[in-house]
Amino acid sequence: MKISIKKKLLSIIVAIIIGIVIIGMMASSYFTNNTIQVSAENFELYKNKSYPAQILENCNDKLHCSVNAMQSIADNENREKVIATFEDLITLYEKETACHETAHHLGMWIYAYLDDYDESLKIAKQQCGGAVYHGVIQNFIMIEKFNGAQVEDIDIQSLCPENSNPYSIERWQCLHGLGHGLAQLYEYDVLQAVSRCDEFKPGIEQISCSKGIFMQNLVHYFQTETGDYENTTHSHTAGDFNEDRYYPCNSVPEKYSAPCYHYHVTYLGSLNDGNLKETFSECDDIVSEDMVKYCYYGFGRQLSAQSISIDELQLLCTIGERSEYHKYCLTGMMMTVINVNENPDLGFLFCGNISEQYREFCYEGLGRWVKMLHLDQTMQQAECEKAGDEYAKVCLDADFDSIKLL
Repeated sequence: MKISIKKKLLSIIVAIIIGIVIIGMMASSYFTNNTIQVSAENFELYKNKSYPAQILENCNDKLHCSVNAMQSIADNENREKVIATFEDLITLYEKETACHETAHHLGMWIYAYLDDYDESLKIAKQQCGGAVYHGVIQNFIMIEKFNGAQVEDIDIQSLCPENSNPYSIERWQCLHGLGHGLAQLYEYDVLQAVSRCDEFKPGIEQISCSKGIFMQNLVHYFQTETGDYENTTHSHTAGDFNEDRYYPCNSVPEKYSAPCYHYHVTYLGSLNDGNLKETFSECDDIVSEDMVKYCYYGFGRQLSAQSISIDELQLLCTIGERSEYHKYCLTGMMMTVINVNENPDLGFLFCGNISEQYREFCYEGLGRWVKMLHLDQTMQQAECEKAGDEYAKVCLDADFDSIKLL
């Protein structure tokens, strides 16, 4: 899919307008306000040093700094060099920093630079939690809207290629990115946006699409840092939340409630000023008993970012009073560690070092990720054997039937 040069330039401006880029940055100065040393006027001075290394040195996790740097390099180098630099930069970021949000922005940039949706997807890898995928597809959707496409006319089914693995991690990540774009496309009306996920296959495809919507809704809430819901059902400046602490999760179709609560626990935590015990209690108070465990699951996702030992992480999950759901919290941790680090070995390490009472459930969840990563049964078996004799079969037999969350 190609877009015009005019659209190519508009893509970064759209990113700013929709709030993915820092609110208030002037679009006209996006490429000209050099915030790092790799800039057009002194570009030649740094040719003796790896571009990715100097971008990391100068930018670290400053979101727009890395985009400005890549644009400066693109203005001075050929296409082959730019693409190689981009790929090396993402690899370096994943190794050295918490890179998910930065990679989102870089994914948006690479789509603008290449002027080609399909080629951009080919460059995207399972790095930084698949964030380059997410940025590419977000930008494509928003450019379509910016250029006058009616939201209902945008063909979302054609945007994520299928492959021989029905549980492909590449398709999973692409659909998640599509969900981010849908949240923006529908101006954070979650109920409208999530209805578009019905266009995909039931199960993990609809789950992935909806998770992108709920995550983007949460991201937008924290970016805008506002919660003024007086006399309004939706606050488009703060995401789709209202005076009901459990909205929108208690209002979406039931099949989307689990992925919604997976992210909603972070919102509840913000309302409780980060108090873990109070937030777990809010999970316990969810009216639909079947949804409580998914709130715990999401708590594990959030807590996994803590730089502490596995034993200490396990203790955090047990702050919740519902002991029957502690395994969901721990499995949410494990799933996030794998997704962010693109490394199932970390999952096997995690499952093997938590209390024995939680291991079977942990290895079952891990088995699903193994099948998303590997279609070949021999490869699946080789991975699952890392669980040891007692749990290898649990890992290998993991299935996706009736699954509500990944």
